Amino acid sequence: MAVLVQEIINVDYAFVIHTTNPSSGDSSEIYAEVVKGLGETLVGAYPGRALSFISKKNALDSPQVMHYSAKSGIRVTDHVGIELH
Repeated sequence: MAVLVQEIINVDYAFVIHTTNPSSGDSSEIYAEVVKGLGETLVGAYPGRALSFISKKNALDSPQVMHYSAKSGIRVTDHVGIELH
């Protein structure tokens, strides 16, 4: 058995990016999820708390927002180019 130990740093946002869309298996798309904070809500699989989007790899400037939570107060324009109103 292996154990991974990583130092935790204070961050504003945590994210996971899949290089293949896990929902469809489409390797021409990326799928990303972003949460405010250290990522506990992301890795804890709490429904409805992550901003998630899909983008074609050849059109990264035109992501399609899939889910977002108004309660999270996410504004990630500086980080991934997406702002929710």
